[in-house]
Amino acid sequence: MKKILFSVLVIFLLASCSSKTSFENRSAQLPDEIKKVIETLPSDSKDEMLFPTKLLSESYTVDFGYTSEPVYDSNGKIVLSYLIYASEEGDWNITLNTFHIPSTPSNESKDTETVKLKNGTVATYSETKDGLQRVILWTDDDITHEISLIENPERSKPKYTKEEFLEVVNTLQ
Repeated sequence: MKKILFSVLVIFLLASCSSKTSFENRSAQLPDEIKKVIETLPSDSKDEMLFPTKLLSESYTVDFGYTSEPVYDSNGKIVLSYLIYASEEGDWNITLNTFHIPSTPSNESKDTETVKLKNGTVATYSETKDGLQRVILWTDDDITHEISLIENPERSKPKYTKEEFLEVVNTLQ
């Protein structure tokens, strides 16, 4: 009897210590209207999505959308989901795409370098020659994540560094 109780306790502890945080915790910083839309999606799609806990400034707006099969069916297979964060000052726009089925994103470039994220994930990094657009891309368990930073194109040089962009990426959960 003690062995059974001990086994149940160990299983409970392992389950409660899981590194996977719930959708509710991960999406806590999203506006309620965005969360309500995401909550209608299948659980596996919500579990695959990532959300930043830090951005490049405090004031921003958020938009969300998805593509499904069949089209516009939140109960269908979610193919792609995206979040667009835009600074209210117009300084930056960050787009976070999650490809929920195996695919090759269109932003892949030949001029990439490998970066290692804080969690150990190996990703590819690329940027335009002027440094105003940056992309980090990685695949984990057939789910591809692509995050891009686009700065105001009226600038002649970037305001934010690669390291500041990586700080945002490293807060994804």
